Order: sequence, then structure tokens, then C-alpha cells
Amino acid sequence: MMAKKAAVSACLLGRNCRYNGEIKENKEAIEKLKRAGCEIVEFCPEEACFGTPREAMDLTLTPEGVKALTKFTKEDRTTPVADYAETFFTQNPDIDLFVGKARSPSCGVRTARLYDEEGNLISEKESGIMAAEAKVRGIEAVDDENL
Repeated sequence: MMAKKAAVSACLLGRNCRYNGEIKENKEAIEKLKRAGCEIVEFCPEEACFGTPREAMDLTLTPEGVKALTKFTKEDRTTPVADYAETFFTQNPDIDLFVGKARSPSCGVRTARLYDEEGNLISEKESGIMAAEAKVRGIEAVDDENL
């Protein structure tokens, strides 16, 4: 039997790639994956596209749909993250588990926060840009806190 191949948010592996440079390692989740025999493939769309540190971004409901906008300057970063996700999954077609960082606008699976254009919280149960791509492709997806 083949072990699962798991795409895992790089911050969960201890990489210093969060917007503010904080470490958000989740040793328990990573150990659980390793004990299950999973091959881990790390990813970080935000670091790859924008570097670290960078301005934080939020999922925002706009007249054009849900966008990933930077928190203060309101720069639309949706397309680079979506393009990264599409390329990542195309280059890794055998990924069968996606483990995202909870509440991330890129990687949160069922915990990303969605705001209106005035900054009011609409929902805390959304999928980030990359997590949504994983789900569209039929990949089992879970937030690190729910693994």
C-alpha cells in the first residue's frame, strides 16, 4: 500500500514564512502525518509570491467576488496566489491530502475569515485561495488544527 502524499503549509513545518515572520510550527500535526507514513510536500504561496515579511491579507467580499486583499493598502493578491496553487497542483498531480494553516487566507480549509469591504467579519468558515483549489481538484483537505 502506498503512503499518502500530503501537501503541507510550510509554516507548519517550522519554516519562517508567515507574513510577520512568526513561527507557527505544528509539531503534533507533522508527527501525526509522519506516523501515518505520509510523504510531505511543503508549499507557501504567499512567501513564493510576495516574500517574507509582507503585508497581511484578508479574504474580502467585493462586487467581483472573493478577493485576497492586503490589509492596509488593499492590493489585490488573488491572482498570484491562485496561479501558484494551480501550478503547484499541476506539478504535483499525486497529492492526495492538503493540510493548510487554519485561518490563513491562502491555506485555511474551513477556517479562513471573510470580511466585507468595510472590514466587518462576514464568516469564519471559508476556504483560502489555495485550499479552494485543492478542494476543486477533489483533494482531501483539512486545517492543521483538525488533523
